[in-house]
Amino acid sequence: MLGERMYAAAADRAGVQPGAVIPVGVPALPDGIVIRDATQADAAGLEPVIRMADPDNPDGSWRQLPSAIGQSLDPENLTHVRVVEEASSGVLVGGMMALPATWAFTHPMLVGSPNVHIIAGLVASLDSLAVVEAWRGKGIARALVADAERAMGSQPAGKLGAAVLYATHEPELTDFYAGLGFALSPDGIGIATPSGFVCHGPIKGYRFSVKPLRTGVQMQPMRTPYGQQLVIRGILPVPAR
Repeated sequence: MLGERMYAAAADRAGVQPGAVIPVGVPALPDGIVIRDATQADAAGLEPVIRMADPDNPDGSWRQLPSAIGQSLDPENLTHVRVVEEASSGVLVGGMMALPATWAFTHPMLVGSPNVHIIAGLVASLDSLAVVEAWRGKGIARALVADAERAMGSQPAGKLGAAVLYATHEPELTDFYAGLGFALSPDGIGIATPSGFVCHGPIKGYRFSVKPLRTGVQMQPMRTPYGQQLVIRGILPVPAR
C-alpha cells in the first residue's frame, strides 16, 4: 500500500448522482482553429501529426490510424479520432485518438470472460495526442483532452460511456495532465473485478495518468506485483434510485 489517499469523483454536486457523467466543457480555441471529426480523407495529412506523439516507435498507434478513423465514423463504435484544422488553409495542426481499452481482449485474466467487453468499454485510452510546434502553448492540447473526456464519457443510444480515461505518456507530461485533473499512476493501472485485480502496464519509459469521467469512481494508490498503480473501483454503473 502506498498510503491511504483516495482519488474520487465527487458525487455531491448539484443535480449529479453517483454513476452520472461528469459534465465537461471544452476550452475556447484560438481564432481560426477548429476541432472536428476525422474523415478518411484526413488520414494522409493526420499521420505525420499523430506520429509526433511517438516518433521513435515504428509500430506506434499511428499505424492504426486508417482503421481507427473508420471505426470512429460508426456511431455504434466507442472510438473517436479528432483533427485540429487551421480553417483558412485546411492544414491539420493537431489531432488525437481516443479508444476503448483494446488490451482487455488479450489480457490473460479476461480472455473468454463476459467482463471483457464491459471493461474495454468503461476504461478509455487517450492515445496519440499531438499538436504541431507552431501551435503549441495556445491551449489546443488542453482542448483536445477535454474533447476526449466529453466524447468517451458520453452515452450513445443503447451504450454506456467510459467511466475513466487514462493517458500513457512521457514523464515530462505528468504536470500537464495533473493540471487537467488527472492522477498519476506511475506503473500502469489496476481494475478491481469480482475475480481480482486486472492490471495493465507498466510500459518502460512511460507513465500513466487517469481521470474519472463518472461520479463515484475511486482510484486508490497501491503497490501491486507490477509496481505503483492506481487501483480503480466503482467503474460499473450505479443503479438509479
